[in-house]
Amino acid sequence: MLLAATLAGALAGSVLHVTMPRPVTAPPPGPVLETVTPAQVAAMNLRLEPIVQPVQLPDWLTSMGARPPSTILMRPDAEAAVRRYSTGVQLVLEATLTYATLSAPAGGPRSRGSSILHRLVWAVVGTRTLTGTVAGVMQMLWLVDAHTGRQLTELPVPAALPATAVGSAAGR
Repeated sequence: MLLAATLAGALAGSVLHVTMPRPVTAPPPGPVLETVTPAQVAAMNLRLEPIVQPVQLPDWLTSMGARPPSTILMRPDAEAAVRRYSTGVQLVLEATLTYATLSAPAGGPRSRGSSILHRLVWAVVGTRTLTGTVAGVMQMLWLVDAHTGRQLTELPVPAALPATAVGSAAGR
């Protein structure tokens, strides 16, 4: 009887091992953000490193109070932090968990500005209403600490150069 139970357990384990999908252990290829180009990220003195994204549970599970065991905030919490700490947020386009390094502005060690060194953050991209802009809306990038939910910085996304302007500038 014990031998049959052992064989059944081994058979069930090997079938599950073969049929179950492998966990994602590598970050997705490509740029970290879809709505902000790598050139725009570099223009903000920012470096973002891709990491494996947390699993988002279905709404019916979260409505019953289920949350994955984790010490980091989930995407809806990061979006809520941006809306809570920044006025005029119109639309959140994307939010990605990443390691960020933000260099202080040029000007030497005494220059004022924020520095973030290899910190786990939610990079939240969205639009914000601003007075004094042509359309009244500006694309922004917010960095929210993934552990505390505190907004670390808010950066305006520089305008992207059209492909023809980049090509003509490179030929000079």
